[in-house]
Amino acid sequence: MSDLSRNTYSDVASGDTSFHEHLSDRAFITAILEFEAALADAAADAGHITLESARAAHDAINATELDLDAVAAASAAGGNPTIPLVADLKKRAGDANGIHVGATSQDAIDTALVLCLRRAGRVLDTRLGDVVKLLSDLATTHRDTPVMGRTLGQQALPTTFGVIAAGWLEAVRESARQLGLALEALPVQYAGATGNLVDTHPRGIDVHDRLAASLGLASRPLVWHTNRLPLVSVGLAAAQVAGAVRKIAGDVIASSATEIAEVAEATPGGSSSMPHKANPAAAVACDGYARRTPGLAATLLDTLDCRWQRGTGSWHAEWQTIREIFAATASAVNRIHASLDGLRVHTETMAQRTTGDHTGHAAEITDLILEGDHR
Repeated sequence: MSDLSRNTYSDVASGDTSFHEHLSDRAFITAILEFEAALADAAADAGHITLESARAAHDAINATELDLDAVAAASAAGGNPTIPLVADLKKRAGDANGIHVGATSQDAIDTALVLCLRRAGRVLDTRLGDVVKLLSDLATTHRDTPVMGRTLGQQALPTTFGVIAAGWLEAVRESARQLGLALEALPVQYAGATGNLVDTHPRGIDVHDRLAASLGLASRPLVWHTNRLPLVSVGLAAAQVAGAVRKIAGDVIASSATEIAEVAEATPGGSSSMPHKANPAAAVACDGYARRTPGLAATLLDTLDCRWQRGTGSWHAEWQTIREIFAATASAVNRIHASLDGLRVHTETMAQRTTGDHTGHAAEITDLILEGDHR
């Protein structure tokens, strides 16, 4: 199995893979073990198990050497990887009281996904900050650069390239903010087999809240086994980020066309058969990655249909979908950064096509958008 989130082309070809490493199968399974270790500590701290049982749990977890292929094969019988992992830990521990205390498989898997997403989100936020800086610089530099606006595929009225870049900036900045809020709100999952913490009563809620604090996660909603809004919200927020950078990519691609040639990537791509071409390859790749996210977002919305106290297939559909939507978004952000870094703006070509010199409030709008940039 790969230590990246999907495959060699999709991740490595997008640029920096530090984001994708947090979404890998290894990161996911390791986070399940992290949940089990933190749960043993929380249960001991709450007085539900002994310190000796917690230590035995830690010894078993620390001694585990992950064989991802073996875990995948063993997952088939029960339908998820937690079942064989927990069975192995209980065998290793001897004293099994500290393993999977009062938990169910969904508790471990949901919390592991949340941990992976939070960590990946921190890397993505840094990259988005870099994109915001590039856009802010473009908007500032070209505050007064005239260019023909285009509506419905036709030339319209003059505007400025500064206000165009500021519009790109505003969308990226706001979508990044929304994603940050959704990630910050991601909660721990710990509620037991039917969501009522019966196996750790009367200390269950105390164990839950200690576990949340230990992992640095929100403690509410208390039970979200069939309330999938936390994961769906963060997935949709990621898709909005992908949409915001895809808009930029589309404009760069269109404006790089030979017949327009108003912008050009600093390091355009070539062609295997046409040596004269200078393709906006980074923007094209950004578009390709981002274009996958609406379908993935639709799948996440479909998972809101959870039956009774545990989703039957709807929950299982989330595990890869949420990682895919994050990975595709991160890859799109990587490529739009490459597209914008050193973007060549052909101001003379823009000026030659501009009819009239009235650009309205374009410069003032640019300034107002830039003033809202507090990153």
